[in-house]
Amino acid sequence: MKKLFATSLIIILALTLSVSTLSAAEWPAERDIRYVVPYEPGGLSDITARLLGEVIREEEMWDWEVSDFVVTNIAGASAGNAMVEVRDADPDGSMLLHHHTSFITHMAFGVRDWSYEEFTPIAMLFEVPQVAFALPDTWEDFNEYVEYVKDNPGETTFAGSSLGGGTHMMGEMLLDAAGIRDDLQYVAHGGGGPMTAAMLGEEDEMAVTQAPTVLPPYPDGDFEILAVSSEERLDSLPEVPTFAELGYELPLTTTHRMGVWGPPDMDEELVEEIAAFFEEVVTSETFKERAADQGLFVNYQDGETLREYFEQDEETIYQLIDEYNLDE
Repeated sequence: MKKLFATSLIIILALTLSVSTLSAAEWPAERDIRYVVPYEPGGLSDITARLLGEVIREEEMWDWEVSDFVVTNIAGASAGNAMVEVRDADPDGSMLLHHHTSFITHMAFGVRDWSYEEFTPIAMLFEVPQVAFALPDTWEDFNEYVEYVKDNPGETTFAGSSLGGGTHMMGEMLLDAAGIRDDLQYVAHGGGGPMTAAMLGEEDEMAVTQAPTVLPPYPDGDFEILAVSSEERLDSLPEVPTFAELGYELPLTTTHRMGVWGPPDMDEELVEEIAAFFEEVVTSETFKERAADQGLFVNYQDGETLREYFEQDEETIYQLIDEYNLDE
């Protein structure tokens, strides 16, 4: 009797493990998926997450009759509110985080004392250059703005999004390279949307942000882009020079690598299945064409490579913060 019971128990356990393993790799398995943007609408993360959603729908990559792929904004605490919610979610793939290298810079600037290591890296999607921009016809070029600041110290402001993010890092490096870091006030507006609203309201004279935030149609021609951080000019902005062309040598040409992240302890097969889905999306011709229009550089990599990129970036960013005394 005991032998029969033990045998039955082993069979039940084996079947349970088999079903568990199978279901772990079935994604989305008739569940709505919340794809979380950790910022307000209107910024890089929101724009690019919704671009993914548009391509998924147009290319019919999702069975909408079974479940939804829902882009969800959870703003606040310099991306911290969304990070906590995804970190503490069930590791079943039903809640994913759309986040970038600001994971590192936020920790490096002391915004929080934990970072990407708390999450499961699923896939890297693309890299994002920064741009300097102003209202149309305000400056002849970026160098004219620099000269004005030097001639009028303390009278101008330079806008960015949240403190401690990759945009803040790029802004500080650019201002230092231009020799005007001590001649103006850097203003962080809490996100790409509020920052562009402040610029439209003429609260600031110049700003730096990720290219998709101010390239048409987000918004459509409201700003004039004066320089880009990438090593080469963008195909969508062939007339706009790089910072290097203007004489500003920056240690980093991009401060944002966008990735997909999940809660800790996700099943490996599940991670691979989700990664394969996002690979299909970002390598589609539709996404690549629209990404180029927005100044994005598609660079799909798996989760392990995403982690390796972040480890390398972390070392570089901490060195730069120390070099530029940005932690003071």
